[in-house]
Amino acid sequence: MSGEAIATISISVVSLTQLVKWAGLPDKLGPIAVLVLSMLGVIFWGWTQNDIARATAFGYFAGWIVVATSASGVYGFTRASADAVTKMLPPPSGGAGSEPTQKGME
Repeated sequence: MSGEAIATISISVVSLTQLVKWAGLPDKLGPIAVLVLSMLGVIFWGWTQNDIARATAFGYFAGWIVVATSASGVYGFTRASADAVTKMLPPPSGGAGSEPTQKGME
């Protein structure tokens, strides 16, 4: 896939992802939506080019990764991932982070 094709697909998928989010898809489903919409965008583009073959498979895979990475910002993957981790793991008790960093420096 050329850089121009990846940019075109990314713009379309990012816009579609924004519309899906605006329509009310919950943030917890964002990662799945981004991956699926990115895959559909890349496959649809490949189908319109009549060029889905073994020789071009890795190009499509690399394009899918770039498109998904571009669209991931719509749902804030970094923020969502950190929030999911803090909900899954209890905070440490008595370990690192249990004391203020600058104790007695008031």
